[in-house]
Amino acid sequence: MTVTGIAGVGKTRVALKAAESMRRAFADGILLVELSSLTDPERLAQVLARAFEVPDQSPLAGADVLAAYLADKQLLLVLDTCEHLVEACSRLVRTLLAAAPGLRVLATSRQPLGAPGEHSLMIRPMAVPTKQDRDSVAALAGCESVALFLDRVATVDPEFELTERNADSVAELCLRLDGIPLALELAAVRARSLSVERILHLMDERFWLVHGDADATDARHRTMQAAIAWSHDLCTEEERRLWSGLSVFPDRFDLVAAEAVCVDDDIPAERVYPAIDGLVGKSILVCVKEADRTTYRMLDSIREFGASQMRSPECRRVFLARHRDHYLGVARAASRVPAGGDQAGLWSQVRGEWPNLRAALEFCAADPAETDVGVRMVTALTFLWIGCGMAREGRHYMDWFVRVGRPEESLRVRLLLLLSYVLVAQGDLRTARRTLEESEQHAVAHEDPLCHTHLVKMRGTVAYAEGDLAAADVHLTEAVGVRDTSGTTDIVVLTAMVELGITRLWLGRLEEAAEVLEACRRACEESGQSWARSWADLGLSLVLRARGDDTGALTLAREALGIQQRLHDASGASLCLELVAWLAAGQEDPVWVTRLLHASHGQWRQVRQPLYGSPHFLAEHAQCEERLRRALPPAEYEDAAAEGSAMSMDEAISYALGAAADKPVAVTPAEPPSPLSPREWEVADLVAEGLTNREIAQRLVVGRRTVDTHVEHILAKLDLAARSQIAVWAIQHR
Repeated sequence: MTVTGIAGVGKTRVALKAAESMRRAFADGILLVELSSLTDPERLAQVLARAFEVPDQSPLAGADVLAAYLADKQLLLVLDTCEHLVEACSRLVRTLLAAAPGLRVLATSRQPLGAPGEHSLMIRPMAVPTKQDRDSVAALAGCESVALFLDRVATVDPEFELTERNADSVAELCLRLDGIPLALELAAVRARSLSVERILHLMDERFWLVHGDADATDARHRTMQAAIAWSHDLCTEEERRLWSGLSVFPDRFDLVAAEAVCVDDDIPAERVYPAIDGLVGKSILVCVKEADRTTYRMLDSIREFGASQMRSPECRRVFLARHRDHYLGVARAASRVPAGGDQAGLWSQVRGEWPNLRAALEFCAADPAETDVGVRMVTALTFLWIGCGMAREGRHYMDWFVRVGRPEESLRVRLLLLLSYVLVAQGDLRTARRTLEESEQHAVAHEDPLCHTHLVKMRGTVAYAEGDLAAADVHLTEAVGVRDTSGTTDIVVLTAMVELGITRLWLGRLEEAAEVLEACRRACEESGQSWARSWADLGLSLVLRARGDDTGALTLAREALGIQQRLHDASGASLCLELVAWLAAGQEDPVWVTRLLHASHGQWRQVRQPLYGSPHFLAEHAQCEERLRRALPPAEYEDAAAEGSAMSMDEAISYALGAAADKPVAVTPAEPPSPLSPREWEVADLVAEGLTNREIAQRLVVGRRTVDTHVEHILAKLDLAARSQIAVWAIQHR
């Protein structure tokens, strides 16, 4: 379903209200994705994947990964502001609906998407006063557009009342504004200091539109534009300049960002906040108060008008460059984590700025003169690509600047080395090897020590990924030696230490592995690098396991998992889940471990090839699986495996981190008086307690669809027709 209509008519509001009213119909919930900040249609699937928190480290096309993720979901997807991406939205919606029978899409756009099976609902402006409405104040107050105007006026002037004296003026104002909600809201703001009659007079002075014989839709669109222009005229000069400058932000921004972009000879720093406050008061900016910060945003039509008021393309370019420079500074600042700092918190904030970061990168990609700055920004965001689950987005920009942008040679080498790392993380080893060889060719002419260290480290990383542990040991040892001589805690060296530790572990050199991993852990604690520390903890967990200390290993693995979750490092979290399952296999209920093992395996399908394709990790997985199969009856094992595979990443992590007392244990009667499996018995018991399928899923920490399937199986096995009969049967056979 696509909700259509002119700008300002309330499409988003209608869609959100409709979605909320249907919330209970979708077991997997509702997701709103706002698309106004996206300018590149090719990135649409990645934007949706990020909104769903689908790991983007897979080398597969974004649409394919998204379709696989949504295949078994029962979910409502709300796509807001699609008019500038109509073709891309139509293609993606078609793909997703074909792959996911339980998916429904509700879109808002100024025109239909043209997707097969699409239903279109046009939202028309609110009803305006008729002659009959003007017969009495009560009748006029009941008119839709008048009611909205009065409601908005009450927020700025609680004492305002509709009376015989002002009724005609209110009716005339709503009529002139064509009942367009946003136009009415902009006019209502003026009632704080002006009478309705004065507002009408100002509208007359400001060249109000005469519709004539124009098409009604076009005339209403022009009415909306005129209302915005009128609000613009009533702003102070500083507010108008700020409105224009702030239009370069595609999404939310805070006061610091506004000052970085807009302060100049016309607007000194101390005048930015008063101007922002004025724009909030006039409903030009929306103020969003969060727990730890206050941000601002513009509605799309207001942002478009602000952009149109730039004095010249050169002027807009100046503002876009300031915007880019500010977010480059944000990336660089986050890269310098102070000792004891919260790296996960810092980069979670950076990740939340992605619409602005993407706009800054697009600005650089669109102008050859900005290529080198764009490359510096990509490399400054290294941690976003490798540690925060955004490898596919990073690869897109790395490919662009390497193949199209033609950066300066030293920057090209750095970019190629970073790209090779991302390719390894995606499991694309063949391309990673080619990219590494290309970087070696370009590096010949440069004598940059740090670049050389990075090059040697990547030789080791690629060798490790390819299974050549001897070569990996040589190269990674050389890279780690840089720290021994210089004391650097660069992320390149820290990751080299982790990889070297795990390489030595697989080579059977346990104490050497422990030594380098412990050194890495200390370096991370001193430099605030929590992500690299989580990987060092993961490696040390393997060391402790090899020493027979499963309890200590399990503690470290869970600590690492908590950090990976905060950073959205999907591959790291998947490996931690796997390791927790291996370690718990001898200590916990085998049903619980089976669920977790298969929850981990299900996450790898979204990230890359399972367990990095490592023969060592795959052998450990196979041994754990075989042990669990021997511990459980086949039906019970398959039930637990299916439940684990249906878990989302967050569900799996919560399950792995949960206290033992909270873990659900299968109810296994000594002599089951029915053909039900132990898990089906458990579901039947909970049905008898009066729980819905959703509540049962929450109790058992499984997917709603898994419970639906169990209930269907119970009905079939017991030859019953309704859930109430299951409840009666379960009570009788307890």
